[in-house]
Amino acid sequence: MKRGTPAAKSGKIREKFYLTYPKRLVREPLIYWCSRKFEVVTNIRSASVGEDIGIIALELDGTREAIDGAVAWFREQGVTVEPIEKNVIE
Repeated sequence: MKRGTPAAKSGKIREKFYLTYPKRLVREPLIYWCSRKFEVVTNIRSASVGEDIGIIALELDGTREAIDGAVAWFREQGVTVEPIEKNVIE
């Protein structure tokens, strides 16, 4: 979210990430569990999921603390998380 928007003033931000799931996690509903565990709104912007790997472009809306917690949790599960620097999925 851009600075100055009502959401930005309330402490909410939006960040985008690429999540890469290894084979053992492809069938796990991690995005669902993330949204239940942390106060974040998830938005899948694109995904390519096969039997051996899953690559997902995910937006997370929430407070800095909630987003940082969600990212750390994904990594603890074994998901590779990389920030998306540019708005390549707008």
